[in-house]
Amino acid sequence: MMYALSKKKILIVEDKFVLYEELVSFFEDKGYYVIKHPSGKAVDTYDDAVNLMRNEAPDIAILDIEINGSKDGLELSAYIKNNYNTLIIILTGKDNHENLERAKSVLADGFVIKEDKPVNTRQLWANISLAMPKFEIKQKRKTLGSFFKVKEIDIKTLNSSYKEPIPEASNAIDLETFIKWECISHILSYNSKQAGEGNNNVLMYTNVQNKGYIYRSTIGSLIEHLPDNFVRFDQSTIVNAYHISARGKGNNLYYIGSRSFKISDTYKIEATEKLETLILKEA
Repeated sequence: MMYALSKKKILIVEDKFVLYEELVSFFEDKGYYVIKHPSGKAVDTYDDAVNLMRNEAPDIAILDIEINGSKDGLELSAYIKNNYNTLIIILTGKDNHENLERAKSVLADGFVIKEDKPVNTRQLWANISLAMPKFEIKQKRKTLGSFFKVKEIDIKTLNSSYKEPIPEASNAIDLETFIKWECISHILSYNSKQAGEGNNNVLMYTNVQNKGYIYRSTIGSLIEHLPDNFVRFDQSTIVNAYHISARGKGNNLYYIGSRSFKISDTYKIEATEKLETLILKEA
């Protein structure tokens, strides 16, 4: 039995207009909403696709490798993987072994060999049907939390500066750990060489008594991979808005329990707008 795939948005990037139209018709007949160029022309370049996705994020992307412009479909696939939660199917030529090898490196969810005749839509549909259940389980997990290679610590070992060496952490082994987003209350930069390799570390505080995690990353890099309810307050602090228990005077002071967090001037506009949106959503 085929897996139900109705009411999903699909982006098709193909430089041959006849084949593009064939794929559009095929997926519209299946009940998909196809993200199209306003002019009606084929979406056939990296830039076309990126511009369209700014307004509509696709659930599925069908990407030909050899498209028009300076960047090809594999570069587009890498961009989509880094910025969207999208299932990606790559269309590739039968005899292009170099592209086949490159295609493996982008970790696409499926591959379809494109012959010199219309694409095999049955094979394409089968690829999507087989990949979708696993993909949706993975995406559901992403909404709950993520795996991090971390060192678990006891928060009680920290002093008020949060920058003292932690023997337990420096001697511990990094373990791949699934951490639920809802368990993280806030995240601070933790620049102690004894806490890990180099100075780029963050300390995740949790709502589990005295438990924290040291993770090798910068605040700036980590915020890009966190859900929207994580708000950057300053250069070294991220707060999970869902853990905020009170607001102080003005729009820049918030509390998680007895601990206060102040939004810096640099992040005030962005953080305040984000917090107001989240508060309205929760109301």
